[in-house]
Amino acid sequence: MQAELMTLALVAALAVFAYSVGTKVRLFARMAPENRIDRPWRRLGLLFRIGLGQSKLVARRKERSAGAMHFFIFWGFMVLALREIILFGNAYHPGFQELLPLLGSDSPLGLGFLYTFLYDLTEVVVLAMVAIAVYRRLVIRPRRLDLNVEGLVILGLILGVVVTDLFYDAAKFNLVALWGQDLHLLHSPVFGAERTWAPFASLLATGIAPWGHAINAGLVEFGYWLHVGVILVFLNLLPLGKHAHVISALPNVFFGSLGYPHTPAALLDLEDEKAWENEALGVTRVEQLTWKQGLDVYTCTECGRCYDICPTYVTKKPLALKWMNDALRHYLEEEADHIIATGRSSDARQLVGDVIRHDTLWSCTTCRACEEVCPVSIEHVPRIIAMRQAQTLMQEQYPKELTPTFRGLEQNANPWNIGYDKRADWAAELDFEVPILTEPPTEAVDVLMWVGCMGSFDKRSQKVAQATARLLQQAGVSFAILGTAEKCSGDLARRSGNEMLYQALARENVETLNGLGVQHVVTQCPHCLNALKNEYPQLEGRYEVFHHSQYIARLVDEGRLTLAPSVEGTVTFHDPCYLGRYNREYDAPRKLVGATAKEAPVEMRRSRNESFCCGAGGARMWMEENIGRRVNEERVRQAVEVGATTIAVGCPFCMTMIDDGVRQSGRDDEIKVKDVAELVLESLAKPGTEPVQH
Repeated sequence: MQAELMTLALVAALAVFAYSVGTKVRLFARMAPENRIDRPWRRLGLLFRIGLGQSKLVARRKERSAGAMHFFIFWGFMVLALREIILFGNAYHPGFQELLPLLGSDSPLGLGFLYTFLYDLTEVVVLAMVAIAVYRRLVIRPRRLDLNVEGLVILGLILGVVVTDLFYDAAKFNLVALWGQDLHLLHSPVFGAERTWAPFASLLATGIAPWGHAINAGLVEFGYWLHVGVILVFLNLLPLGKHAHVISALPNVFFGSLGYPHTPAALLDLEDEKAWENEALGVTRVEQLTWKQGLDVYTCTECGRCYDICPTYVTKKPLALKWMNDALRHYLEEEADHIIATGRSSDARQLVGDVIRHDTLWSCTTCRACEEVCPVSIEHVPRIIAMRQAQTLMQEQYPKELTPTFRGLEQNANPWNIGYDKRADWAAELDFEVPILTEPPTEAVDVLMWVGCMGSFDKRSQKVAQATARLLQQAGVSFAILGTAEKCSGDLARRSGNEMLYQALARENVETLNGLGVQHVVTQCPHCLNALKNEYPQLEGRYEVFHHSQYIARLVDEGRLTLAPSVEGTVTFHDPCYLGRYNREYDAPRKLVGATAKEAPVEMRRSRNESFCCGAGGARMWMEENIGRRVNEERVRQAVEVGATTIAVGCPFCMTMIDDGVRQSGRDDEIKVKDVAELVLESLAKPGTEPVQH
C-alpha cells in the first residue's frame, strides 16, 4: 500500500510540475533564438563559481550576512536532496539507503553514518537560517526586500520540510529504542548506530519520548507522509512565482554571458527587408526578447540587490530593475497562451509605453552595476538597449534632446556637429608636432592615439589629450593620430538604440584602421575603448586596444617615465563604468594615482566593481536629467564623505560630470577633478630622480 500511495502522489505531483514547467519551455521556444551553448567548459566554471559557489551572494561586504544565510539554505537543500531520495525510496523498499552505493551501514569509512550526521546537522542549520530570514523580513525589513505572502509561504514550506523530517526521525528512534517496534518500511535497519550519528534528532527524541507510544507512532506515520506532501506542494509552487529561480537559477548562470566581461550588443542585420517590414529590429514585442532574456525574467529572485547599486534608483529615477523584471514576467504570463498558439503577443498592450514606461527605459546609464551584483546572472542592459533600438529605429520615439546629437553624428561625426576639419586642432597647443596617419606608415608606429570626440572638441578633455600626448612623447613612444579621418566610435549611437548610425560610423572607422594597418590603439575614453576592443570585432575590426592609464602604467613599469609624488591632499579615484565593469581594469589607474599622490589615496564607499556611475553612460550625457537627484552630485557627495581634495578620473564623460557636480556642490575651491594622465604629467620626476617604488 505504501508503494501504491507514493506512486499515485508522485505521478500526480510530477504531472502538474511538468505542465507548469513545460508551459514556460514552450513559451521560451517561441521567443527569439540565441546561441548560449558555446564554450561549455567555461560555462561549467561559471556554474560552479557563481551558481554552486554562490560567489556573488557572499562577495559584497554590505550583504555578506544575508549572503551567508542564503548560502547555507541553498547548500542545505543540496545536502538534503539525497535525503529526499532515500525517504521517497523507503516507500518502495525497506531501508532504501542500504541499496545506495557508499551509503549503506557497511560502507567504507562509515560514509553512510557520516551522511546521517551531515543531514541531521544540515537540518538544524537550515532551521536557524530560516528563522533569521523570517526575522529579517518581519523585524529588520531592509528597504530592498518587499514583504509579501509568497516569500513567507516559501519559508514556511522550508520550515515544514525540516521540522517534519526531524520529528519523523525522532519518533522513529523512540519506537525502536523504547518499544522495540520494527518500522520495516520507513527507515534504515541499523537503528542504534543511526541514532548515534543523528545527535539533534536524538535530542528531540528524548524530548518527545514522554508523549508515549501512540503519539510517537502517529508522528512516524503522519510525519513521513506530511513531509512527502510538503515536498510535493513545494515543488509545484516553485514554477508559479518568483521562487521559480530555485529551478532556473543554475541553468541561467550556465547560459550566462561569456563576454569580456559582457557580451556586446547584438549586431542587427540592417539589410534585412523583412525585419523592417515586421518591425523586428530591436524589441517592440515581448516575444522578440531572446529565450535567455525570457529565462532571465523568470529567474529574478526579487532580492533587490540591484536597488542599492543602481545609480538611477538611488537618485529617485523611475528605473528599478527588480520591478522591470516583475512587469515583464507578468506580461509574459499574461500573453503566454497567445504567444504559444500564434507565435506573437496580442495588441492589447504596448511593451514600451504600457508595460515599461518611456522614462523607465531611458533612465538607464548602462553602467551594468546591476549585473555585477545579480546573484543569478541576469543581463538587464542588453534588453534595455534592444528596446531602445526598436524605439529609435522603428518608432522614432527617443528623447528629443538626442535629435541634434544624431544630426551632429550624421553630418560631422561628432555629437556637437562641430566641423570635422577641426578634429586635430587640440594638438596645435603642443610644443611638438603630432603625426597624422594618412597612409600605411613606412616606419613602425608603436601606437595609434585614438583621441575621441571629447578629447578632440571638449575644451577640458582636450587638456587630457594633450597630457597623454606629452607623456607618450616624453617616453619616446612613436605614435600618430588619425586627425580628420577619425570619427565618433559610435558608442552613444549604439547605447541610444540608433544601430544604423552606429554601424555607419563603426564601419567607416574599421575601414580606415584596417586600411592603415593599425594594430595597437591607445585611448583616453573608456567608451571608445569598449567599442574598439569589444564591439568592432563584430565588423572585422580587431585591434589591441589600451586605455591610456594601462599604457602609461606600462611605460612607468618599463622605466620610460619616472614619477615623483607631487599631488597634495587627499586623493580618491572614481572608477569609470566602461573601464571597470566593462573591461575589468581597476589597478592600472590606481597604480598611477598612488605614484603621484603624497598621501595614500583613499577609496570611496562605492569603488572598483561596485563603483557609482557618473550618470553620463548610455547616451545620458546628451539627455536632460529632470527626474530625482542628479547622479553626478550624488557621486561627488560620496567623494566628500572621504574628505577628498582631488578626485582622479579616467574618462572624459566622468571628467565632465564630476567636475559639474563639484561646481553644483559649491566646492570647486576645495576639490579638484583631474585625469590620471594630468596627475602623471604633473609628477614627472626630473632627470636623475629615483623611480617611485610600488
